[in-house]
Amino acid sequence: MAKRKKKVTLTNKKVYEIVEHVAGPDAVKIVKYLADRKNISEFVIAEKTKLDMQSTRNILYRLNNYNIGTYIRKKDRQKGWYISYWTFNRKRVKDIILKMQRDHLEKLHEQLRKEEANKNNFFICSRACSRLDFDQAIDFEFKCPECGSLMHQQENERTIENIKEKIKGITVSSS
Repeated sequence: MAKRKKKVTLTNKKVYEIVEHVAGPDAVKIVKYLADRKNISEFVIAEKTKLDMQSTRNILYRLNNYNIGTYIRKKDRQKGWYISYWTFNRKRVKDIILKMQRDHLEKLHEQLRKEEANKNNFFICSRACSRLDFDQAIDFEFKCPECGSLMHQQENERTIENIKEKIKGITVSSS
């Protein structure tokens, strides 16, 4: 796999994009609130972000699944309940970005292998409903499974070149 090293710069915009991707749009509100704070009660987070308690906990646990949100639990002496105190782990976002880049790169390499192994053995219908390899096209008697129109052989040299360009454009850092 071709790898180029380049340091990942974490802008707030990039952090919020990743947080939204892994935990949903409301998670951004929580992360913005937690940005420079440590060990904040889940009740305070819900109140300050104007989210209900169930949604807040759900989002916090999704963030925790990626280690973006970490917590400690303490027992409330008066009520006897456990309360979670949360902290945003900004450094972990970089690891997630790198993992997503590696996963995307792996998928592109797999797609490239498939395209090169089946060079000019793809079939597409005139409406571009579906694109099938030779074995799939035979199964459907060279008719589009979506619209029923006749499928034509497709040259895939441009597809191969596009995939190669995408691979070159992805930067993955091991640091």
